[in-house]
Amino acid sequence: MTAHPTGPADPTGPADPAGADAGEPPGPAEASWSPPLWRVGLYALGGTVAALVAAVGPLAWRVGSLDAAGRLLVGVLAAGLWVLAARDLLARPALRVGPDGVDLVDGARRRHLPWAAVVDVRAGTLPHNRRAVHLRTLEIETIDGPILLTRRQLGADPGPIADHVNQVRRCHG
Repeated sequence: MTAHPTGPADPTGPADPAGADAGEPPGPAEASWSPPLWRVGLYALGGTVAALVAAVGPLAWRVGSLDAAGRLLVGVLAAGLWVLAARDLLARPALRVGPDGVDLVDGARRRHLPWAAVVDVRAGTLPHNRRAVHLRTLEIETIDGPILLTRRQLGADPGPIADHVNQVRRCHG
């Protein structure tokens, strides 16, 4: 599991050791999930290589016999990879769970949702009708509507994440 505990305990241990000694039942620790940094580095490296191929004419010809339109498309690919790298780097952590609620990145903005605003949390799969593509998601149902976080955004399988979020929600919500 790629949960990154932010407290002194593991994700299934007590969040506050002093609180556990004071007679409160031990609860799960705060945890956060983000895409791995190696993936951010690969996106940035891939974008740099694609930009070099697009920018250097003889290199573009050697790599794939690219004409001007092909070089433009490779340049767009480079920009897209850089945007993914920047988003994954700046939107860290994608999801953080704690005793006061959930902090998440929804699109381009950060949001804090107190436990009172969270109606349900579950892992789901979004199938595509014509292809064998299934997108694993973490579905957070709020009083304002659903929020979907993908496996790519979280850097881990949404199933165990949903279980952990529900466990924290039961303890603190």
